[in-house]
Amino acid sequence: MFLAESFINDLMEPTPFLRTQKPATLADLAVIEQQYGFTLPDDYKAHVLRYNGGFPARSSFMEVAPDGDQVERGINSFYAVRHGENTLESSLKSLYDQLHPDLVPFADDGGGDQFCLSVGPKDYGSIYYIGLESYTPPEGEYDEETKTWGPPAPLDYGTGVHFLASSFTAFMNGLVDVPDQD
Repeated sequence: MFLAESFINDLMEPTPFLRTQKPATLADLAVIEQQYGFTLPDDYKAHVLRYNGGFPARSSFMEVAPDGDQVERGINSFYAVRHGENTLESSLKSLYDQLHPDLVPFADDGGGDQFCLSVGPKDYGSIYYIGLESYTPPEGEYDEETKTWGPPAPLDYGTGVHFLASSFTAFMNGLVDVPDQD
């Protein structure tokens, strides 16, 4: 089989996940949505109901940088819902005050960098990569009348945030297996 045929076949088959947790339920997801006041995209929910956490067999996403170069973004693990050590709930709790309120971390690269999905109205379902070493959180909007800081503007995610895909499905379809470069 040619390399190109193998790549195309990989894209057509769902990415298998290893070391997943006990299945999540719609009720588990509803608790998170209610607690944080957002609605998770349906394709992400379907994924979590099938594969709760774990790591994908094809674990790299090739980001196209603004200069046209490709940058490999390796995934260590997806956060499980409710079950296991690294959960969506614990990542939301620990990162909620550091990220734009429209971004939900769903996976990491093993070094602390985050893969997030947007629950914001302007780019709902889009996937972003946040390199924490270069990340600067956005500032909120200051309200002169109340003398308080509000949330940052939509799509103002701060520096160090990289767009990867327009949906969770597109992100999953873009996962590839990158051979070691030894």
